[in-house]
Amino acid sequence: RKLNKDTYQETLVGARKTLLSGGVIAAPTDTVYGILGNARNEEVIKKIFALKKRSSQKVFPIFVKDISAARKLAYISDAKARFLEKIWPGQVTVVFHHKENLPPVLTGGSDKVGIRIPGHPFISELLHALDFPLVQTSANISNELPAKDIEEIKKYFDDIVLQPDLIIDAGEMKGVSSTVIDFSGRDPIVARTGLISKEDLDA
Repeated sequence: RKLNKDTYQETLVGARKTLLSGGVIAAPTDTVYGILGNARNEEVIKKIFALKKRSSQKVFPIFVKDISAARKLAYISDAKARFLEKIWPGQVTVVFHHKENLPPVLTGGSDKVGIRIPGHPFISELLHALDFPLVQTSANISNELPAKDIEEIKKYFDDIVLQPDLIIDAGEMKGVSSTVIDFSGRDPIVARTGLISKEDLDA
């Protein structure tokens, strides 16, 4: 389904309906194309693992609509929340200790979870139209490069049995994943450099 100003509202409604019914979507984010689903639904998470042919030992991060939603899921102090206000919405995933109110399959038995408020307007609006966070991962087979356009998504997920239930086409993406910060301790540690550099974060 094409995403443009003429199809925006219709696509938003379709994406919401797909996610509410336990479906999985491939959609643009502010970094790369992502595979998204209900982060509270164990079967949805298992489907995404199967789609990506990904080891269940690896974990998925989540999208949330705002910092308040993030604090309901993870232990985030006031000081850490002030830091988040400076970097979110944006291309930075931050890892915190979670409050154990997400399916264990999502976190792989770990006591940590990566959280991000995306800066993409469509995904932001979609999150505000839902009452659950979204499990999110790049649209690719595990260990392959993230898909930058719809043709690459179709090539990766050409299995007739296992496919995203809805693919949203917004043209070519940058193809660079988010920066990851581990803030489960007292000080933030850059775990992966992406679109946002360490220099930007220090500033």
